Amino acid sequence: MLSVEDAKNLEDLFKIKSAIMSKKLEDVGGLNGVMEILDLSLDARKHEDYKKSLKIIEPLMESLKNQPFVSNDTVAYVSISDRMEKILYHQYYQTSSNRQVKNISEVCPMDWIYRQYALVLLDLGDNANALKAATKAVQWNPSSAKCRVMLALFCGAAGRWEDSLKETISAMKFAYLSTDLVHCFRSLRDYFIYKDLLKEAVYCSFLRARFSSSHDVLCEILNDMMMLAKGMDFDYKSVSDEAMAESCKKFGITPGFNPEVIAIAKRCYEEAFLAGKGEKANYFAQIMSDLKTEQEKRNAISLRQLVERSRNIVS
Repeated sequence: MLSVEDAKNLEDLFKIKSAIMSKKLEDVGGLNGVMEILDLSLDARKHEDYKKSLKIIEPLMESLKNQPFVSNDTVAYVSISDRMEKILYHQYYQTSSNRQVKNISEVCPMDWIYRQYALVLLDLGDNANALKAATKAVQWNPSSAKCRVMLALFCGAAGRWEDSLKETISAMKFAYLSTDLVHCFRSLRDYFIYKDLLKEAVYCSFLRARFSSSHDVLCEILNDMMMLAKGMDFDYKSVSDEAMAESCKKFGITPGFNPEVIAIAKRCYEEAFLAGKGEKANYFAQIMSDLKTEQEKRNAISLRQLVERSRNIVS
């Protein structure tokens, strides 16, 4: 345990390091400049101008050289901006460590920066440095499913398939958005294809489809299934929840969202609601609504519509 004096010294040191980092970022316009650079780089990437995207973000990467936040046995520096990710970090990491944790996201959002940098490098074919940047993103924010599944996909592209599986399973532990879970099942599908476990790859395609309403994603999944069917004798009628659950269990995979994440979101919603904190309650209510399959979401909408009709009839 840290003494009061040690804790005070660490707090003073954190303030000094924050001031040093803020000074370094003055070259790119401070924290506001950082966010503007990320927005401009992302916009260029969306327009597939990858060289421009890299050129925009490079001065920011230069500013991060010799940054002062280096974790050690006493203190862990993280960069976690999202409210739910902060709660998951506390749940899975902070409570099991004697180190003091300092979140630097309000000084410099390192996880966002390295994630954006990794994606741009991958777009330009610099796979080795993209993998390094993705690893950095996870180190700064280990409770980000988005960063972890990105690293998993990069590991797979580099032929590091066991690392890919490990990072995908970790990503699924923290996932609370359907889009991230869909990417997790895509990563698993790639792993199983590499291992020539085509039945498991098909199951992953089925599970991907359960959590996406995107027409493009569903078309991609259908094409996956047709391609996989050519390589094996497979009866799609044999697919069942029990068969997929049993297959997932063999590899330590949950065929959906982590039940602990669902329970955490529910608890946080109830606490915020009872405390009269409307904005916070709405935030967790939105997360809870996404922690469902597409069919469950449709059923929930149908139920709400039925209740509204009943109210209208009564009135």
